[in-house]
Amino acid sequence: MLAVVGVAYSWIHEGLPAAITVCIMGTMLFTSVLLHEIGHASMAKAFNISTRSITLYPFGGIALIEREPDSGSQEFFVALAGPAVNFIIACIAMPITLLEHQVAPWLLWMNILMGIFNLIPAYPMDGGRILRSWLSGRMGKTKATKLSLNVSLVFAFTFLGIGIIFRWLGLTLVGIFLLYAVNQEKKRHVKSA
Repeated sequence: MLAVVGVAYSWIHEGLPAAITVCIMGTMLFTSVLLHEIGHASMAKAFNISTRSITLYPFGGIALIEREPDSGSQEFFVALAGPAVNFIIACIAMPITLLEHQVAPWLLWMNILMGIFNLIPAYPMDGGRILRSWLSGRMGKTKATKLSLNVSLVFAFTFLGIGIIFRWLGLTLVGIFLLYAVNQEKKRHVKSA
């Protein structure tokens, strides 16, 4: 729905070529997010963990794997696989930018930013899972999860605060999403404890 609104808005205000460009950029964003999640699912499959579903949202996606990885090292590689896919896409896009097509630089920078953003150590984002995998080897999974969730709250409130102060809707929504996700993860871990 958001994509249709974006294309329609561009067509009305800037003409058909702009609408086509917005459509191409939206397709590239959607494809990059999907490939990111397929990266997680593929790495999980390498550890004999099936993926139940891949769900895409306007601000990202989730590969729902059937169970937690068996070890911190497995969790590390499953979490890292998504951002790694974004960096690979960016490397592929880099020579295309020499053709001076306006969407190639966008594809390059979008994937670099997506990869970096996902490495922020806010659980349940990829960086938070990487942090938890590292902490698990030092303090056990239960304590590592609690600490990771507390670190995530700091990031959530920071994003929310900066988003509100500077009126950045995207960052505000990320902060709200993180608060919701941390709350859901806390409930899930309380039930499983």
